[in-house]
Amino acid sequence: MTANSASNRLLAWLDSAPNREQTGDFAGLKLAAIRAVLARLPAPPAPCTVAGTKGKGSTLRMIEAALNALGLATVAFTSPHVRDVHERWRIAGNLVDPEVAWNAAERVMAAESAAGAPLTWFERTFALACVLAADRPEAVFLVEVGIGGRLDCANALDARVAVLTHLSHDHRDLLGPTLHHIAAEKLAIARPGRPLVVAPQTPAAALAVWRQMPPGVEARFVQPPALPFALALDGDHQQDNAATALAAVQLLVPGCSAATARHGLAEARLAARCQLVETAGRRLLIDGAHNGPSVAATLEVARHRLKPGWRLILALAKDKEIDEVLAAIPLSLQVTRCGYASPRSRRRDDWPTWAGHWRWCDDVASAIAAQPPDADLCITGSFYLAGEALAAVASADRLPG
Repeated sequence: MTANSASNRLLAWLDSAPNREQTGDFAGLKLAAIRAVLARLPAPPAPCTVAGTKGKGSTLRMIEAALNALGLATVAFTSPHVRDVHERWRIAGNLVDPEVAWNAAERVMAAESAAGAPLTWFERTFALACVLAADRPEAVFLVEVGIGGRLDCANALDARVAVLTHLSHDHRDLLGPTLHHIAAEKLAIARPGRPLVVAPQTPAAALAVWRQMPPGVEARFVQPPALPFALALDGDHQQDNAATALAAVQLLVPGCSAATARHGLAEARLAARCQLVETAGRRLLIDGAHNGPSVAATLEVARHRLKPGWRLILALAKDKEIDEVLAAIPLSLQVTRCGYASPRSRRRDDWPTWAGHWRWCDDVASAIAAQPPDADLCITGSFYLAGEALAAVASADRLPG
């Protein structure tokens, strides 16, 4: 079977299941189906599970890169993907081979049928990751939570080490209205008697984490680094992620060389995380930030990396905290709104009335074309938007990480 054939079969199988990522309908999440299917598959190693509102993907990628630098094998599961579904599974830091992924999918398919428990699109991707990890018991299994924690697929497994990255508002219709509600949902991935690494937090988030901490969890609160990390991932916000990743690595590999681990952190790269693209004589900063604090961090990187007069292209999902996002945007910034190819995307009339004076384009390619040719651009608001932007500037085949 060719790689293309395997990829096509995999996508056809995934697309035959309900896709909550596309619809944005996360109501009624339960773990019964994924548990029933996993019970009919070989058990993977206990994972290092990463939850949080922002910084999950970057933190997991840095943990992975540090472990690889230390000579350890890894299997990583992450979401969403930017351009290629195979980005969701990495073995030893590399995208899984399409034929390997399809072989694992066939086993999930058989287990799903035997269990009589239909899985969703996302649950199938997670089960596939569990098969890949079970086939490599010597590897450290790294799992990024998709949404929340308590009812996410990742919580069907008992984490060897749990990690909580930055906590802020997102998916409040599902996770609850306050940081305390959100903390309780995300902290559910931690297990009594096992370590939990907590990233540096705002005072309000730290209080929520402290009050919602499950009993018996061995929590380790990370402080902002006194000595800055040398990182390929751009932005001051990545310093906290790096410190959190290093703390997790030191729990996974006690007594490891901190210098070697730091070297791995320095090499970590990941698509659509303040990714700089040079094209047609200008610089584009492309990022998947989609809540207020994340967009604020991206704009701060833009202020340092783009030349004066840079412009913002923004797209958002209908279920995102739009007021917090818009509050992070300076009034003086030139903004173009656009859509992207998802039913969750906000269209022209889905924005607050006062934002209506910003230019509207139906897609990111049109939005890019509408800008002055010498203006640098920051493109953010959604990973789906980021993928379409990279495709529009012919950089989708050069994804870092």
